[in-house]
Amino acid sequence: MFDDDFGAEAEAIATARLDADLEQTAMDAAGDALYAACDQMGICLHGVVLAVEETPVAAPRRHRCKFCRKVATQEEFDTDRSAAYLLLEEAGVL
Repeated sequence: MFDDDFGAEAEAIATARLDADLEQTAMDAAGDALYAACDQMGICLHGVVLAVEETPVAAPRRHRCKFCRKVATQEEFDTDRSAAYLLLEEAGVL
C-alpha cells in the first residue's frame, strides 16, 4: 500500500528516456547509412523536383532535384523512391 522506493518513478523515467535515445541513435545511423548508399548508387531520395525548361518537346519532360541537382524523368525519380523503400525494408527500418 505504501511506496517505500521514492526514486523508482524517476528511475523509470530516466530508463525510458535512455531507451528512447538509444533507439533514436540506431534509427539515425540506419538513415545515414541509407542516404550514403543511395548517394553512392545515384538514387535521389529528396522528392523535391522542378521541371527543366530546356527539355526538347519530343523528349520526355525532365526534372531536376532541388537538393542534389539530379536530372531525370518523373518515372526515374519514382523508380529511385521505390528502390529506396526496398533498401529500407532490407535494412529492417520499415
